[in-house]
Parts: sequence; C-alpha cells; structure tokens
Amino acid sequence: MITTGSRALVFAAVICSGLLAACDGSGEPTENPSTVAKPKAAPKVVGLEPDMVAAVSAGKTAAMLSVHFAIRAVPAIDHPLTVDVAIVPHRDFTALRAHFESRDGLPMTSGETFGPRGDSPKETALTHELMLRPVKEGLFMITAVVETEGEDGTITRVFSIPVIVSPPEPAPARAPAAATDAAAPAAR
Repeated sequence: MITTGSRALVFAAVICSGLLAACDGSGEPTENPSTVAKPKAAPKVVGLEPDMVAAVSAGKTAAMLSVHFAIRAVPAIDHPLTVDVAIVPHRDFTALRAHFESRDGLPMTSGETFGPRGDSPKETALTHELMLRPVKEGLFMITAVVETEGEDGTITRVFSIPVIVSPPEPAPARAPAAATDAAAPAAR
C-alpha cells in the first residue's frame, strides 16, 4: 500500500523527470564557431615584468592608470629592501608625477618622488625603484600618489602597496658544550 507521503514523492519525481526531458536544448540556436566573437586580448604592456603584481587602487582608476610592484627580497628587519614599481598609463597623458610615502616601521631611504614626466605613452611601463629599510615587524603600506595631467585636467590617484615584515629569525641554537671530563679518556 502506498502512503500519502510516498505518493507525493513519486509525483514530484515524475514532474521533475518530465521537466528534464523537455529541456533538450533545441530552443537555443546553435552558432557557427567561426562567427562567434572572440574576446579581446588584454593589451600588452611594454616593459612590465611578469613577476609584478597590481597595487591596490583607492578608486576605480584601473581604466586610466595602474601601478604594479615587485618586492625583490623577503622583508626583514634592518636589511635593505628594494621595491620595483611600474606606473602604467592606459591612455596618453601630457604629464605624470608620483610621490611615495611609507610610515612608522618602514622608512624609505630613496625613491620618494618620480617625475614629472612629460611624455607618458599609453601601455608603456614607467619604472621606478624604492629603497626601504624595515625597522620593526608588521604589516605596512607604501602609499603611491600619482598625479596626471591630460584632457580631463589634473587628477590625483592613490594606490597602496602592502609590505609584510616578518620577525627576525632566532639565532641558531648552539650545540651544548661537551663535558670535557666525560669526553676525555681516563688517564692511568
């Protein structure tokens, strides 16, 4: 004997099977693969190294300009740290300049300013080098303030470059001094 719950389950299974059978895809037109529009490839940036990553933008400015960076060593306390930066205009600007700031435990020893650069061809990486000397561990931000001049006027864009300075490695453990009495052969 079939119970009411079983009947409802069988009914639901029949309805689902009917719906699945009706979905044979014949209502969708098939397209010739040669006529399907291929997505545009991202434009190649001249001079942008493949190991560089994008800095975090404070606004929606990636269509106009992007900043990329590569940290060349593991950030460690009291060790010089080189950060390579590439500013990539995605349109032509009549002038471009940048200022870099770091705070607190990540003093910048050189590279605070870039430019002004009069010719800023689009899709060409404009490279710059920052020198830092971490003095304490933690998460730090380098702020890149990029000012452009173009047909829209003078526009300032802000980007952030994160740097994580790890704690200093502990000194290697020294082997315990061997007891000279136990190691020396007994004299007779």
